[in-house]
Amino acid sequence: MSGIDKLRRRLLATFGLGFGASAVAGSALAASSKVSGNRLEVEIDVAVLGHTNYDNEEGAHNRDPDYAAQVKDPKKFREAYKKSDLRGSSFYHEGLIYPAGTISKPKDGRDVNWDFDAEPIGTFFDRGWAIINNRSDGPYVARPDPHLLSHTDYYLGGVVGPDNLTPPDMIATVGLQHNDGMSGQYLRAVVGGTGKYATVSGQMVQTPWGNNSSILQGRFLPEGAKPPSPNFRIKFELYL
Repeated sequence: MSGIDKLRRRLLATFGLGFGASAVAGSALAASSKVSGNRLEVEIDVAVLGHTNYDNEEGAHNRDPDYAAQVKDPKKFREAYKKSDLRGSSFYHEGLIYPAGTISKPKDGRDVNWDFDAEPIGTFFDRGWAIINNRSDGPYVARPDPHLLSHTDYYLGGVVGPDNLTPPDMIATVGLQHNDGMSGQYLRAVVGGTGKYATVSGQMVQTPWGNNSSILQGRFLPEGAKPPSPNFRIKFELYL
């Protein structure tokens, strides 16, 4: 039996069978996983935890003064944002993972359609840099979208915590994400993983999926703003 066939059988057993206490993540994902030949598709829903968001914009040296000061007037803040080059800003946030279908499809991108009323099956960690450039003076070429270049790790073997410091099954991705309207889809590379996913490669499609009830925080917002945090539908297309 080839190495691919052995791995395929192991994945089929993991995602297609079993509901024991030792296979909580595998059983939860069973309904949203599919193996075809040497290709495995896994879908999940994720919700960003707004209070975990931290951004450091000190590295962006071409912020408009009103943007840097986070003026309270939303219109004035928005106008200042459109004059700013934010390249060099860093960010970090965490979120929770659920089986695909847990979070209902939003009617539009502004919907708050998730209130954390189901148990998560994992945790993700997202960090990277803002690449927003709204300036076109001097040598600059304006390119407002996309917003971020990041590395994200999706831990599917349980929620990360004191008793589960590094859940064994993780998928790592890199690439661009987000735009000003939080619309469309973002294609990202799968660059590896651990546990069941130690030998995979492939790609990931990220689709905005409404918002959740946690409040997003950050210096990219005008002072006093309390927007909801985003959700996403994630589809991994993995090759074994």
